[in-house]
Amino acid sequence: MIIGVTVIVLLGLGIAAWMLLTPRGPAGASESPVPGTRATGTATPLAGPSPEATPVDGSEVPAPEEGTAPSDRLPALPQPTPLIAAPLPENASATGELVAGFPSSIASAAGDDEVLESSVTSDGRTMQAALKARTDATPATVTDRFRASWSALGLTPTGGEQVSASDPFTTVTLAFTESGTGTIYTVYATLRTE
Repeated sequence: MIIGVTVIVLLGLGIAAWMLLTPRGPAGASESPVPGTRATGTATPLAGPSPEATPVDGSEVPAPEEGTAPSDRLPALPQPTPLIAAPLPENASATGELVAGFPSSIASAAGDDEVLESSVTSDGRTMQAALKARTDATPATVTDRFRASWSALGLTPTGGEQVSASDPFTTVTLAFTESGTGTIYTVYATLRTE
């Protein structure tokens, strides 16, 4: 039995090595000329535009107008603006509700979600906010809701495994904690006034 398996494995390795080491040519091409014929130096033409093709309307990109810089043809990108303004709220925390001055447009709990804790901490032109809430919704539903909300605010997803978004003035992150009583999520936000 072991000898049979060994033979099959070696045969498979031999076939794989042969396939990897054998040079490939274009489809239908032969590596050597047919016996009794001479090899010619012509190659199979590759697909591409034909020099003899007749241009038709709409087949070309129009040239920019005289005196117009190419960058003038694209609309300007919107410039991000701070999502909060001074004066920032006093440092505070609350249990069971959103603390006064909490940036609810950025990190608010949904209608039926139960707020467990919230806090804001301000220092100069920077505010940090945290929200911990519980919901019966799935983590995927909560993630979709916050991603849509942050996108509407002009925040860009930062990628990676964590759910987060940012712009030059704002960074928000969503995290989940396992619970037997629903989905518990925490939103962390760092916001700057300038």
